[in-house]
Amino acid sequence: MYYGYSDDKELILADKEFIEVLGFLSFEELKQSNIMSNLKLEDNQIVIKQEHQLINANFLTYQSYGIQGSFNLIELKDIRIKEIVDGVVKGQTTIQTNYKPIYLDVNKISKEIGLSIEDYKLYLDSFIDQSIIDEKRLLEGNDKVVKNLANLALTLKIPHINIILLKIQKLPHNERVHLIDEYYTKLALLTLEKPKDYKEELVDDIFEPDNNTEKKEEVLNSRFSELLQNVESDKKSEQLKEFKLDELSDDMSLDEPKSKEISEAFNKEIQSHSKVKEISLENITPLPISYNPQTAADELNLPVVLIEEFVDDFIEQAHHDKDHLLASYYQKDMDNIHELGHKLKGAASNLRINELSDILEEIQFCTEHEKLEGLFKEYWGHFLSLEDYMQQLKRA
Repeated sequence: MYYGYSDDKELILADKEFIEVLGFLSFEELKQSNIMSNLKLEDNQIVIKQEHQLINANFLTYQSYGIQGSFNLIELKDIRIKEIVDGVVKGQTTIQTNYKPIYLDVNKISKEIGLSIEDYKLYLDSFIDQSIIDEKRLLEGNDKVVKNLANLALTLKIPHINIILLKIQKLPHNERVHLIDEYYTKLALLTLEKPKDYKEELVDDIFEPDNNTEKKEEVLNSRFSELLQNVESDKKSEQLKEFKLDELSDDMSLDEPKSKEISEAFNKEIQSHSKVKEISLENITPLPISYNPQTAADELNLPVVLIEEFVDDFIEQAHHDKDHLLASYYQKDMDNIHELGHKLKGAASNLRINELSDILEEIQFCTEHEKLEGLFKEYWGHFLSLEDYMQQLKRA
């Protein structure tokens, strides 16, 4: 259980459990409550007194650094909660904290990426700083911020963080608060010091216990698959509208270009240190594609105008995932490439975009890194033809 505060005693971060144990639903509610005025140090313990409860806990303090200077990160341990009824303290509940630090093997990761250890640490600090800056915009549902942070997490090889951002991205804005709190909880758990009882996690271990029935591919699967699998339900129209990709805001703050700049710097640094052949998808020749939205509409029993909207959403997502594919290519991260290929292939298949579905399936199951350049260029060639066809369709 964690919280952090600045030198002037301003609360700047808290994890989900700290927020919930104090009876709040979000960090914003916690911050507005001015909880820091109810928090004291007594007999080497933290004491938090509220109207309905009294909390005592042992603690550890970590000196941390952010974009606005240093701050104190507090880890609560051995937490005791006593209920207050009519001014009288009654009973006691003990909370055992069992958070596992998220260990980043900086030696291994920096070598895989092609950065020095010092540069990796610098970029990691920048990523954490940017996350703190972007908290308000995350809560406001700014999808461009989510995408920028996901790019950074992917490049830094922090799967715990990247997967949470993918989850956030696929949820409607009004359902994201609990995952955003979890995101900042996991940020506070990141460590470069190897724990004594450290065991390397399997991919499935990344997910929380209450989500262990959710398969990894379901978490990474595109919203298109979810939509089209439910078209037979009575409420399909509302579901399709609810899950349609939200309009991106044009009101971008000064910090978002900075986030994009950091992401681009990562990729340039990786490419300059990597021995992997550099590839570009900027001047690819379009390849023929045979696609008719009406065919998909007939097979799925949906209005053709809705299929066209889905294809537009797919095109937007593919442009975003192109950067992920290239970043994973330079890192030789075949797992990420397979996951992205699977996600895009599922969407293309459901929309009956056969040429893209076929080539994305090859990318999904490709095991030879040197073959990816040709597959990527073939995929992007067909994609450009699809994009051009949809633009002509709108002009017709």
